[in-house]
Amino acid sequence: MNYSRLKSSVVQALKLVVEEKIASAKSSIASTTESKNSATKSSAGDKHETGRAMMERELALNTSQLHKAELLFHEINTLPLSPAHIAARGSLITTNTAIYFLSVAHGKLVVDDHTVFAISCISPIAQTLLGSSAGISLEFQGRKIRVERVD
Repeated sequence: MNYSRLKSSVVQALKLVVEEKIASAKSSIASTTESKNSATKSSAGDKHETGRAMMERELALNTSQLHKAELLFHEINTLPLSPAHIAARGSLITTNTAIYFLSVAHGKLVVDDHTVFAISCISPIAQTLLGSSAGISLEFQGRKIRVERVD
């Protein structure tokens, strides 16, 4: 297995997922803004104001989601991707149980026929893996994990 290629493929897959989140949030913002701006006041004034308030809330939610997705995209783009032998942010860690990519909290990705778990460095499993190197055995939640490779 070409670990360097796998790592690059995982990064690209994460970028695609986040780009889709950004596009979706932008589309929702545009749609909500258009609805809000085209809403005309009717004889049921309170109903109109309630509808506008709901649209404002939706707009705030979509703006928040856009901001979070842009932060994730920035975090992915600033990952240190050079090979390392000690597990750190940006490392692809192969264990006897799974392959982990210490990056952003996304979860399971299937890339190049390999299942990789993109996890945040603050997750419990990442905290266990940080600082490890190939050949080390660790214990996580009562299970033995053997680190086979760190890239």
